[in-house]
Amino acid sequence: MDSYLSIAEAALRLARRPLTSREIVELAYRHDLVSSQLFGKTQHKTVGARLSEDILARRERSLFYRNEPGKFFLREFLSDPNIPQEYRSPFVARRRERELRRGVPLVVSRESAQTASSAIHRAADKFQAIVDTCRFHYSDAAPRLSSADELHVWSFVMFMRGPEVLTYRHGRYREGRDAFLRRRSIGFFTRVVDRDLDLFDEGDHGIVASGLRAISIDLDLPPVVFSGDFYRSMVKVIDLVIAEDATGHEDLLTVISVECPPHFEPLTRRLAINDLSWMRLDVPVNHIEDFDPWSQIVVQRAPSLQPLKFG
Repeated sequence: MDSYLSIAEAALRLARRPLTSREIVELAYRHDLVSSQLFGKTQHKTVGARLSEDILARRERSLFYRNEPGKFFLREFLSDPNIPQEYRSPFVARRRERELRRGVPLVVSRESAQTASSAIHRAADKFQAIVDTCRFHYSDAAPRLSSADELHVWSFVMFMRGPEVLTYRHGRYREGRDAFLRRRSIGFFTRVVDRDLDLFDEGDHGIVASGLRAISIDLDLPPVVFSGDFYRSMVKVIDLVIAEDATGHEDLLTVISVECPPHFEPLTRRLAINDLSWMRLDVPVNHIEDFDPWSQIVVQRAPSLQPLKFG
């Protein structure tokens, strides 16, 4: 188990009551539960982030749960009659894993991206074309402070059902950019960071894996859907787009199509994602201005993408 999770487990077992992440760290130090190898000024934030990620990823299999916002407790006490009832009522928090995931962003030079964008349309294996052509590296610079010659890499996943793509409307907690807020999107997207290398990396620096994580979180799909060889048969890299948002800032989108699992119908309503609906990509879009800037670009390019031709 993660070291911070082990510390939290031991501290909560001692306390026998829910604690905030700061209280967990303070109790852990009082009882000498923290290794000298772990240090930092904001360890309580790390504990809170690790606990939140574990609860989100493992759900009922997690050792932890929240009984109220910001307070964590051990699931082993849920059936303990000696624990007050108010401590034994799990609280379901708003999903924040996408916000919690931080790391050093993956970037690529503009020249390399332009070369790869051209090469991908000629290549039989588009995935391999990206790997062979793009010269990726990581940058500590903030996204808006990056060199004009560097583009941050995003995974842009389209959830497909035959000729249809799942669309949704951005909610207030999902997008801070005015040009995206409340606009419709055809993709579930996330910035690719160094931590994405920990997943199903096939030499693409975790581009595909980061996108699959994003869509599984947003649509509440079980992790097994995208595990092992099964997920690879459902995923296709279909395009590489240098996309500009309404502020003039450019990023590199790796456009990925994922086939909807059989008999699965996504139904959800959250503050971050609203108004889910299927849209045909082989039919012209009447109100393209209703879509966010990136979706507009991908929609307009869709007719030229071989994997998206149907019928």
